[in-house]
Amino acid sequence: MKFKLNLIILILIVFLKPAYSEEMDCNQFNKLSAKYIECNAKKLKTKTIEKVEISKDKMESSGINDKIKKFKNSKTLLDLIKK
Repeated sequence: MKFKLNLIILILIVFLKPAYSEEMDCNQFNKLSAKYIECNAKKLKTKTIEKVEISKDKMESSGINDKIKKFKNSKTLLDLIKK
């Protein structure tokens, strides 16, 4: 009974685990080829998107967004100073 249960759990783990994408290896292409440039561009794009999301989360948690909105909506300096 335990063997069957362990076997079912093992099969579920192997087949249903989320697919983790590994970092692309651009060294397999010639450095002067278009595929090498495309590969590096995709890597750069994914890293940039991750960092932008992290910085957005940090800005929202620190409260800077409210101050920026208040600054953008103020027409005069007195509007900015008022609470």
